Amino acid sequence: MLMAAENYSIRNISGVDGMSLALHSWLPSLASEVRGALFYVHGIQSHAGWLFETGPELAHRRVAVYALDRRGSGRSGGRRGDLPSPDVIMDDYRAGLADVRERTAGLPLTVLGQSFGGSIVAALAARPGGIDADQLVYCTPALGQHAARHDAQRLAELRAQTGVEHSALALTDEDYTDNDRYLQFMANDHLMLRQVTGRGRATMVSLEDAHLSRRSETAIPVHLVRTARDPIIALDVAERVLGMLHGQHETLTAPIRHHYVEFSSYRREYWDWLAALVVPDPMARWRVRS
Repeated sequence: MLMAAENYSIRNISGVDGMSLALHSWLPSLASEVRGALFYVHGIQSHAGWLFETGPELAHRRVAVYALDRRGSGRSGGRRGDLPSPDVIMDDYRAGLADVRERTAGLPLTVLGQSFGGSIVAALAARPGGIDADQLVYCTPALGQHAARHDAQRLAELRAQTGVEHSALALTDEDYTDNDRYLQFMANDHLMLRQVTGRGRATMVSLEDAHLSRRSETAIPVHLVRTARDPIIALDVAERVLGMLHGQHETLTAPIRHHYVEFSSYRREYWDWLAALVVPDPMARWRVRS
């Protein structure tokens, strides 16, 4: 990592039902250096630990980075691979976002949803009142994917699942990256989810239903990060859904052919772009509580 260990921390916050949720943060070495904040919502298999380079790199660029491990994922509590309901998941992230808002009062705050995290962010944005952020970034987001791939009968079957039995996620590590170092990291990552529960799959579809059912009331800048090719996400579908949800948005296309930009050869360009986006005024000076 680029930053000293004291700049990285994990705090536990409580979900609406008292569940212990791990909120990770990476901060610049001096609080006075902070110029913007990023709240990162991770994907279905990943967790905040996957930001082991992104967090320090952005902190080095004067961005305070926060990422909440979804319940049942990473270092948060809950049954592994379980998403009990869309309301519970959205309420967890609303609690995490409120905590970060309080700690970064006065800072421009960007919310980023990566992959399935994009579906969570979109569902929050589609709620009445929208999402408490100054701008949104959707990175290779899982928007409208179930509806595009399944017929009405299969979607109904997925929505009806209520069990906590697990089934494997049909994804490979090579979908994310072709870099041997990151593939080795994933192979040895005991916190990476390989399975989800039945009701977890139902929640994934219900979150998609939420962002397909109404237009967002959040009138803030929206950005899409897509790749030249994505083996997991139908990106044309995702971009079309994003347009229906938010209207106008700006698009950055990463010249790679895998899903996880942070584990690609384009990662440094991505960090530079993201830091410049999060920090709109390079002359600003802000302070954040550690």
